[in-house]
Amino acid sequence: MHHRIRWKFVLIPTLIVLFLSVYPQINVWMAKGRGWNGAYVVSNYDEVAYSSYVNALINDRPRKTDPFIGKDNIEAETLYSIQAVPAFTTAYVAKVFGLSASSAFIILNFLIAIFSTVAIFFLFRAVTGDHLVAGVGALAVLCLGTAAAFQGELQHMILGNYLCDFFPFLRRYQPGFAFPIFFIFSLLVWRAFTSEKKRSGLLYAAASGAVFVILVYSYFYLWTAALAWFGVFAVFSFLARGSDRRNIAIRGVIVGAFAVAAVVPFFILLSHRVMNMDDVQLLDLTHAPNVFELPELLGLTITAACLCLAKTGKLELRSPTVLFILSLALTPIVLFNQQVLTGHSLQPVHYAIFIANYLVVLAAVLLAWNGLRSVETGELSQRARRGFVYLALVAVIWGFVESSATTKRNAGYEGLRDDAMPVLTYLRDAEPAKPDADGQYPTVLSTNLMVADYLPTVTSYRSLWNPHTNSAGGVTSAENLELFERYAYLSGYDENDLAQAIDDNLYEVMAALFGGGRAVPELATAANRITAREKQAAVARYKNYIAAFDQTHASPPVIDYLIVPVNAEPDYKNIDRWYVRDEGKTFGLFKLFHLERRAAN
Repeated sequence: MHHRIRWKFVLIPTLIVLFLSVYPQINVWMAKGRGWNGAYVVSNYDEVAYSSYVNALINDRPRKTDPFIGKDNIEAETLYSIQAVPAFTTAYVAKVFGLSASSAFIILNFLIAIFSTVAIFFLFRAVTGDHLVAGVGALAVLCLGTAAAFQGELQHMILGNYLCDFFPFLRRYQPGFAFPIFFIFSLLVWRAFTSEKKRSGLLYAAASGAVFVILVYSYFYLWTAALAWFGVFAVFSFLARGSDRRNIAIRGVIVGAFAVAAVVPFFILLSHRVMNMDDVQLLDLTHAPNVFELPELLGLTITAACLCLAKTGKLELRSPTVLFILSLALTPIVLFNQQVLTGHSLQPVHYAIFIANYLVVLAAVLLAWNGLRSVETGELSQRARRGFVYLALVAVIWGFVESSATTKRNAGYEGLRDDAMPVLTYLRDAEPAKPDADGQYPTVLSTNLMVADYLPTVTSYRSLWNPHTNSAGGVTSAENLELFERYAYLSGYDENDLAQAIDDNLYEVMAALFGGGRAVPELATAANRITAREKQAAVARYKNYIAAFDQTHASPPVIDYLIVPVNAEPDYKNIDRWYVRDEGKTFGLFKLFHLERRAAN
């Protein structure tokens, strides 16, 4: 093994992944030039929700704030308030350096790419001792992970659609913040279980336990995946390595003690969750197995290959390396089928796109290294090393396909979001939001949904409604639906417009009407398809809502400002019925009106 770090093998992959990761942001900078207004590129639909929470913390709002409904100190816990380590860390650093939430998320993009590459490189290096394999492995895991989940451009090319694109591990701040921490945990566990020195093994075990605590309060899907993998690896190691059984047991117990100490308070907090969190998070009560996810199939293939190679004498099943590979390959089986025992399934697709896919690519690269190296010397032949170089080229090319495709597809949206920054920064700086006596923040109605969703990232105002209004569980499904219908009515949309949005399968509308799990069935295992009758009923209900709209529907909350696109102004008749608009101010592509509530007749 090479003990001296050959830095070119970590530096080159890191620079490549960094470039691919920030390419969409670079594209916006190049397109906007000096006219860039400060918006970050949103690589995943939910990132604006996380940046909204970070913005609230930057503005010294409490842990249990709900920026989506404009209320602080809500009584119950939310997934934002429980999984708070990434948010508080990001907000604290942003406050120290005087950064906005948008700027902090841009920097996060850089840091996640760098630390993820470095963490995976050192994990590969620890297991293989080969710098080339480590560098290639890091590229393969990060660039091919989307395809391994059958998402992004692979699914788009074959089926014409996708649930997520680009590089899922980059989603800020979940799983992005904790993603490299997962692999640091894996590295420390590997060291703990393979260290021949008693003191070092105990220190590695304690360190891995401490890192696991951070994972628990960072992201649910990563800490549960870490626990599942650790359990599989620990059991395999204990059963297969008889001579080290005592050390493995002691070190495993140390990690387990940290895990218990972290998980028990987590579930205590979770027991105080908001009433409808289970519905919002699409919790399914089922014991049905799930054996057809691509990471599972890849993991089973890798396991079968290990067994075949072991039968031929090429691999030693009892070796720590092979046990490590098997644990990575079989962890997806546990993740996608734990509900067989627990009876609870929570959006398992998140395992497919955020961690299981990366684990099987990691296992595949390790298996290739283990299968190709010489039995006598333990080294790769020159031909095998060239093969790894070709793998790196394939990974980089596919990574550029993923990065450039999402950049091209979303360039218009990112430009529009940046065009909204002048009006939002005006509200933030010239008309700062302050809570009223009841702790409620003032409200803005934006007829553009993208602006409505981005509003809490830049300001302390709440949107009357946006696609993430119910993401923290601060409103019930019925309240969220009413806010959506009020939003649509005051924005000037009639029942025909709603029917058209339903026909176009507009996600934001479908999720508000029928729930996110039914709008995108891939999110929930037990989601029922939306029927034509249900669509017709939704349109009829909205028509009745419009007809019955009165003072009780118009507030609360009272709307303080209205933002509209200059080139696509809405029909103002409904908003003018209940509010008086001033002459308005224009900020590039958007116009801002201050509203005063009309006196009741």
